Amino acid sequence: MAGALVLAAAGTAQADYGKGALYQVELTANIGGPQGGGVWLWITLNKSGAGDYSGADCGHGEGSVSDKGDVTWQTVGDQVIISGVILNGLGGFPTTITVPAAYGHYSGTVGTFLILPGFIPPDAGFSQLQVAR
Repeated sequence: MAGALVLAAAGTAQADYGKGALYQVELTANIGGPQGGGVWLWITLNKSGAGDYSGADCGHGEGSVSDKGDVTWQTVGDQVIISGVILNGLGGFPTTITVPAAYGHYSGTVGTFLILPGFIPPDAGFSQLQVAR
């Protein structure tokens, strides 16, 4: 997991973590055990409705795979909907991430904040989420 956090901190070349960032989202979703896996992401959302992400994911006892790219996002009610994240360790699975629009720390299961492939039970494991400025 430490390696994944280092990957997440690296960011992408066009990242704007300064004045242009409205939200920084750190998300971890994990299922323990030899057949478990996890997702570790750092996402920066800019005022323009664009952003980028960096991190890693792995599944079913395989090693972690790097994830990074550009995203778009919008606020719907009291939620931030993030599109464009691809989970490469899960076969290039495109996921949608939904987080509260309020800064803070949140907890849940693996499926609380992101959509996962159907073979992963959404109520298994745990997630930790930080929404910050």
